[in-house]
Amino acid sequence: MSEIHGAVGSYVVNALDPSELDEFEAHLAVCPTCSREVVEFGETAAELSLLAIAPAPPPELRSSILSAISEVRVLPPLEDIEPEQPTPVRVPIDELALRRQQRRTRILTAAVAAVMVVALSLGGWVFSLVREQQSQVADQALETQLFTAPDVEVHRSTMKNGGSMSFVVSKGLNKAMFVSDNLPATGNDQTYQLWTLNDAGAVPDNLVAGGGSRKQWFKGDVAGSSGLAVSIEASGGAQQPTDIQGTANI
Repeated sequence: MSEIHGAVGSYVVNALDPSELDEFEAHLAVCPTCSREVVEFGETAAELSLLAIAPAPPPELRSSILSAISEVRVLPPLEDIEPEQPTPVRVPIDELALRRQQRRTRILTAAVAAVMVVALSLGGWVFSLVREQQSQVADQALETQLFTAPDVEVHRSTMKNGGSMSFVVSKGLNKAMFVSDNLPATGNDQTYQLWTLNDAGAVPDNLVAGGGSRKQWFKGDVAGSSGLAVSIEASGGAQQPTDIQGTANI
């Protein structure tokens, strides 16, 4: 492995393969500079672990980060400064302070590089989180629009299996939502299904998973319907309702 001094960062984050690890640890045993930098870089890496409070990233993220970090090379250690030839005027130099400053600069450079690798690797993941948040905000806005519509109606009733339900309807917006705060669970091979009702009969609509608090939009023509319904059907839904749990005229 070339530039063995530059493997400190990869060693701290466990990014060396077995052969590189053996070579670096043999070098580490006889190199006080690298030993010191392992300790200091480890402290920096620990601070970067604050990223762990974020939501869990995709499983493949760790391998891509470690692969990228393995390409990061810090500057070689500063060689001992040889005294210059005497000159008429010489400004005193604090060599120990200079070496410490150079070492801090190298560690900071590697830390910044590592942060950039993490940021780039998280880019797509963060974007997906933002898109998910935007979708949630949009859903909340649609709910607010429905619940504050001038013609909104809320039809409450108890389902045949004992669960409570409400149909929130605005024909002006052509929107309706099924709401339940205690929707009973169904069998493993069953699901709830929504329906819009008109003179021609029942039109299949969205499916709703059972169990607990649930909300589901109707996707069909609400404005042209005379009623809404919810039933229990076989998994995957049905074309005609077989076990209607509740209805409402709208």
